Amino acid sequence: MSNQLIKHSMIYSLFQLFMIFAGLISFPILTKSLTTEEYGILGLITVTLSMLASFGKLGIQHGIVRYREDYEKTTFISNITYLAILGPFALALVLMAFSLLLYRLDYIPPDYIDIVLIVIFLAFAEQIRNFIVNYFISVQESALVAKIRIMSKLITMIFTLSVVVLILASAKGFVYGFLVAEIIVFSLTLYIAKRQELFAGINLSRVSAKIYKPLLLFSIPLLGLEMVSMLHAFVDRYLIKYFMEARFLGYYSAYYNMATMLAALIIGGLTTAIVPAYLKTWNEQGREKTEALLNRIFNLLLLMYPIIVISLWVVSKELFELLTTKEYVAYAYLLPLIAMGVLLQSAMPLFSAGLKIKKASMTMFYCVIFSAVLNLVLNLIFIPLYGLTAAAVTTTVSYACIAAGFAYFGSGTLTPKVNLYVLLRSCIYAGIFLLFSPYIQHEINVIQLILKVSAGVVYFCLIFILFEKPLTLFLFNSVLKRIPGAKHMVKQS
Repeated sequence: MSNQLIKHSMIYSLFQLFMIFAGLISFPILTKSLTTEEYGILGLITVTLSMLASFGKLGIQHGIVRYREDYEKTTFISNITYLAILGPFALALVLMAFSLLLYRLDYIPPDYIDIVLIVIFLAFAEQIRNFIVNYFISVQESALVAKIRIMSKLITMIFTLSVVVLILASAKGFVYGFLVAEIIVFSLTLYIAKRQELFAGINLSRVSAKIYKPLLLFSIPLLGLEMVSMLHAFVDRYLIKYFMEARFLGYYSAYYNMATMLAALIIGGLTTAIVPAYLKTWNEQGREKTEALLNRIFNLLLLMYPIIVISLWVVSKELFELLTTKEYVAYAYLLPLIAMGVLLQSAMPLFSAGLKIKKASMTMFYCVIFSAVLNLVLNLIFIPLYGLTAAAVTTTVSYACIAAGFAYFGSGTLTPKVNLYVLLRSCIYAGIFLLFSPYIQHEINVIQLILKVSAGVVYFCLIFILFEKPLTLFLFNSVLKRIPGAKHMVKQS
């Protein structure tokens, strides 16, 4: 891996570390302040918000990362700025008008019309902020991206939790707090963009069909890629609510949220940094170097995947006893099952590398559509029979289909080399940990959790040092390269 990729990965990873700690603060507050029914409703609201925000972006955030290196800055910014504003604004107006019409026809209850309109505004604001952040990602301003996202998370957490705890303990209270926070965050993000002279030199005369047409043709099919992750969460949660009691939606949402936070912490930083890194490597050094970079990262994730899933299985019960009420603990087995799919989804930028490089966005779109249909059909068949377990397993199956499709159809550009021996070693390491974990017992739940986590850290560190020396040296050297004055300590692997 290049030094730049290491640098940006570490910055994004530190940001993800902050996000997981913030999530671990807000998660128990929400699960203990809201009923399981209200927590489930909140999950539906946030998923709907995410879907609206994703749809309004039209996939252009992918085009920003892909095409930034191809055009001069002011010309590129002029084109994407008009696309970024006009698309979301038009969508917001249409949705608000449609919502008011449904309200007049009594399809939306009077108690919820304000929530619907607020969610539409929140989606619009998030779309604009994401365009700004994705531009900074495309020019590898990782430190600035982390600062913007940390600011956003802090402000949102302060206002939403304050309203839920002190004023209105319901999903509506959360949304009201979110509205106030978003107005502040949106204003500050625009101010930061102005200070960075992001919009300097923008001119309507620079807008050209030669730029925005290929950008749209590449981006719009990728809208399906972003929508399908939302669709996975959206479809199974609504089907759970339809086939089961509302409290089960709360259980599922809690474990899905925790799995998402953990996946972001573990591999989120790397997968955020990898896209601009492999595009730059492809443009400057060609196919061979790009394949070497991706294969090394892929095998690293292959080694980590079984270890992560089994570790979550071992600690899930104690973790949820600590962070939630007793109602949730009976479904602790859901955490590793859901994490299997969420980890695959988080690694999707790696699987899609070949297709992104050759700009085969329609192929990606077809893979996503197939997976979405499969996900819907499997959920319809199996949720009535097997409940929450079926929803979790179906999510993993559908994400695996996307990953396999991306890797197969992109192999003409980049050929991923799957080292099954790496996967086998990882399964053995994880299996041994699973076998001795039941012997780690203590009467106090918190102490038992600490003991299990500590045992896992010590065990896997020893395994890596003894049996994965090249990887251990690589990670050690990567950290040392980021420490001023420590380069003389770097060891040869």
